Amino acid sequence: MTAGYKFLTLLAKGQIEKSPEHSEILRHLQKRNETADFSRLIQPHKKGPSKQWRNPPLLTKVSAPGEFPKYEPTVRPLPKTAFVGERKVPVFGHTAELMSFLRIKKPQPENLSRSLGAKTARFRETIHTTKRVDTELFSAAASEDLWDGIMHRLLHANGDTVGERRDGPLESFYFSTTLTKAWWEMKLLRINEDWMARSEAQSKLVEQERTLTQEEKQSGVGPTDPKVAKENLHQILAEYRRKQTELERETEENGTNPFQDPFWSPRWLKKVEKLEIEELEQNGKRQGRQNKKIREFFGEDEHAESRRRNFHEKW
Repeated sequence: MTAGYKFLTLLAKGQIEKSPEHSEILRHLQKRNETADFSRLIQPHKKGPSKQWRNPPLLTKVSAPGEFPKYEPTVRPLPKTAFVGERKVPVFGHTAELMSFLRIKKPQPENLSRSLGAKTARFRETIHTTKRVDTELFSAAASEDLWDGIMHRLLHANGDTVGERRDGPLESFYFSTTLTKAWWEMKLLRINEDWMARSEAQSKLVEQERTLTQEEKQSGVGPTDPKVAKENLHQILAEYRRKQTELERETEENGTNPFQDPFWSPRWLKKVEKLEIEELEQNGKRQGRQNKKIREFFGEDEHAESRRRNFHEKW
């Protein structure tokens, strides 16, 4: 904490142009730039593949913001003339968390394994955090509110209003923890809805591939020439990239921001409003229990002395 306060002091004084702290910060930034430039000369940064030439995603989200998620296959199923050999129907796969995915070729691509691992880790972390709110934060929040109640009474008794708290159940630590739990539960719900939507789109794609496989076997269509297949595939991908470029240009011209603050989503605001109503309805009983504990702490209840000792032992 001491080091943190020193940095805050340095940055605050550094806002004055002619101060020694300001000069020190400028020297430090200049030195970092020189070091960074030297490092780039030794080992140039390798540019990744252009976004325009990356393989398109298997599924594309077509639902509008705020709607239930919906996905459609991006370019698949490919026509027979866009690949060499027989059509192979993708195989469903599932993780231990029941997240579905498609195995299209062997061996499994590295980027697919990496994506599944990242989504699994994010899901498990969300589960762990939600459980932690129940097992740890609620009890800690109740203790914080009780401590605030005791301090509020002591300040009020001494006529000191400097540190006086704001009254109201919606300003309590307990209600903040309630909102925290609701947020993580909603995040889990959104993950589940997204997985369901992806699973439906994958199932639709598998059925389309299976239907085309049967039709191609019945028609007896021969294999496609490799050069022709390559040209047709390039045309399909070029058309996809052209549409993506037009969509990005249209979004930029309209000034549409693809990012939406989840804390301002109608769904979350409606949930918060519901929780506020429930908190106001249930606060009387909870406040009564807290007031009783405060009276016990100050020895205003029977058997208060023993309970007061127990309270001090917990703290």
